[in-house]
Amino acid sequence: MHWARIIRNIFSNWTSYLVTMAVGFLLAPFIVHSLGDTGYGLWTLVLSITGYFGLLDLGIRSSVGRYVTRYLALHDQSAVNRTASTAFAILACGGIVALVTTVALVALFFDAFKIDPQYAVAGRTALLVTGLNVALILPLGVFSSVLIALERYDVVSGVTITVELARAALVVWLLRHGYGLVGLALLTLAITVVQYSLMGFLAKALYRPLQLRVSLVESSAGRELFGFSIYRFIWIIANQLIFYSDALVIGFFLGTAAITPYAIAGSLINYGRNVVSLVTDTLYPAAARMDAENDRDGLQRLLITATRLALLVTLPLCLGLLFLGRQFITLWMGPAYAESAVILAVLTIPQFGSMSQYGSALVLTGMARHSALAYFALGEGIANLVLSIFLVRKMGVIGVAWGTVIPHLLCTSVVLPLYTLRVLRVGVSDYFVQAYVRPLICAIPTGLLGYALFRLGSGSWFFFAVEAFAMSAVFGIVSYFVCLDRAQRALVTYRLAAVLQREAVVQ
Repeated sequence: MHWARIIRNIFSNWTSYLVTMAVGFLLAPFIVHSLGDTGYGLWTLVLSITGYFGLLDLGIRSSVGRYVTRYLALHDQSAVNRTASTAFAILACGGIVALVTTVALVALFFDAFKIDPQYAVAGRTALLVTGLNVALILPLGVFSSVLIALERYDVVSGVTITVELARAALVVWLLRHGYGLVGLALLTLAITVVQYSLMGFLAKALYRPLQLRVSLVESSAGRELFGFSIYRFIWIIANQLIFYSDALVIGFFLGTAAITPYAIAGSLINYGRNVVSLVTDTLYPAAARMDAENDRDGLQRLLITATRLALLVTLPLCLGLLFLGRQFITLWMGPAYAESAVILAVLTIPQFGSMSQYGSALVLTGMARHSALAYFALGEGIANLVLSIFLVRKMGVIGVAWGTVIPHLLCTSVVLPLYTLRVLRVGVSDYFVQAYVRPLICAIPTGLLGYALFRLGSGSWFFFAVEAFAMSAVFGIVSYFVCLDRAQRALVTYRLAAVLQREAVVQ
């Protein structure tokens, strides 16, 4: 494995996400208080509805990443261009369908939700603009897939940081001048155009043979893409049910205002999931390359490495959500939203297992053995929707949380790892010992410290920062000596020293 490239990609992804996360944390209270519970709940509902248009991706962008990576390894430039051009054409058709569906939703079905009349016009306009935004993202996403296939996560991160900082400034300006939901939707559309235009320009600059032409669109390339993407499409359907159905269920049964406390807790979970995926996703091109080379031993090592890396991020993150979550939400959003901490604690339960299995998902996808993964996720999504509808009537918002947690825990912490180990012919005990034991040892002192801090309690950002740093430092120091071998410790030390030296020279 190319450790230097992997570490570069991980650190660039983390830098990008830290900026995105910081912007999100700083903006979220401002947006909530500017729009109010009803307005923010409606904005979340709009995003949830248009999130279903992700189904129109059909798994094509994932197929682009796989096949472009494969053809780059085989030095087949014509195949790269056929794949990218065909994918762009297919996704452009999906974008047209998304736009037409948005118009139909605005005209015929928007009144099905319990929305205050004073928000109806703004909600319809925001939904229409956001639907147009998704319609553009579908085909333009091919450029980001090409950059990922080139393993240039640093370029994607650079573009993301630039547009996020610009978006933050513009959001504050728009809301302070009273533009509300419609302003947010229009800004999102403008940012999408700029972001993906930059990615298209940079993809062409980094891979000059890249061409997108109608003449390069071929049915054979489409069949190849769909042959891989059909199961990815099923997986996307499942994820829409898992991650977007909760807001719809709450909005339908309890009203849009009830979405806000759930959305606050859910956003923290999503931030955590994204942090872990930033680490494991950088290994996907390596999985596709090893599968192309029929390197089964390499895939086995990659699975163990990916699981351990995921755990090194998952364990302190989830422990922090459990023990410091209430304190953070109270400081972040205000005491009125303290109820979100209970929802957060429930949603955190399955994340210990599910986040650690991101490596399993990427290895199976890189091997094109993701059909079972798709069916597992679909079963989870259906169970999620059914349980949430059943429990929301009995338990309210917290019932929706449990409806999400139960199937997620079973699918990602039991079914998925067992299947992956069978595919790669890895023993359960060997996998557990090599991937889990050392990170779990590191989690023990961190968990004890977190529990002590939870019992102690505090009420300021300063003490929260000290507590979060203390938990991270304890886990990091113990992990450095327990989880890394001598060569890995030397590499990490070298990279950190290089970064610090570069910053000193700049200063």
